[in-house]
Amino acid sequence: MKIYDVSAMISREIPVYEGDPAVSITETAQIDKGAACNVSMLAFGSHTGTHIDVPYHFVADGKTIDQLPPDYFMGKAKVFDLTGRKAVTAEDLKGLDIREGDIVIFRTDNSVERRMEQSAFYREFVYVSDDGAAYLAEKKVKGVGVDYLSVEQFASKTPATHRTLLGHEILIVEGLVLTDIAPGEYTLLALPLRIKGGNGSPVRAVLIQE
Repeated sequence: MKIYDVSAMISREIPVYEGDPAVSITETAQIDKGAACNVSMLAFGSHTGTHIDVPYHFVADGKTIDQLPPDYFMGKAKVFDLTGRKAVTAEDLKGLDIREGDIVIFRTDNSVERRMEQSAFYREFVYVSDDGAAYLAEKKVKGVGVDYLSVEQFASKTPATHRTLLGHEILIVEGLVLTDIAPGEYTLLALPLRIKGGNGSPVRAVLIQE
């Protein structure tokens, strides 16, 4: 069994989605300054780094993190290599082995260019198109994972991708680090903090390969 950490490192330098809060880490107690222990104060948005979206993020009466069971955030996953595309469309997906209950994860040029490792936000990231999201909802997938900070095209006027997926209670995992991950079948674990009323949370995402 192999375990792959596919999480971005949360730091002051991590890229954040344009308009989201920057990461702040403040040391409030330090051993080398006379304190008994080291303690930090962390401040960042709920969609920082590698994170999950739950229905409440885009659906007014959608389920929040605390209303979802732990097994919602884990399951059988399939990683597909879709490098060379500007967007993941329904046409791209039709030839793939996608079945009901799968968590589908897309490795794109976002991974090739290591965009999650660059501090500046990149607007032209690869995303899932509206018709791609509709196709995945029709297939009744359990989750969708992408390798940058949003599954949606930047500055989309109507966030149809998010609303389609979350409206069907499909888990979204964003900001995965897939640079060295080969296509294939895995088990995904992406457990969030148990936040009351939470719309999203950073996760320590791992892929397990038997």
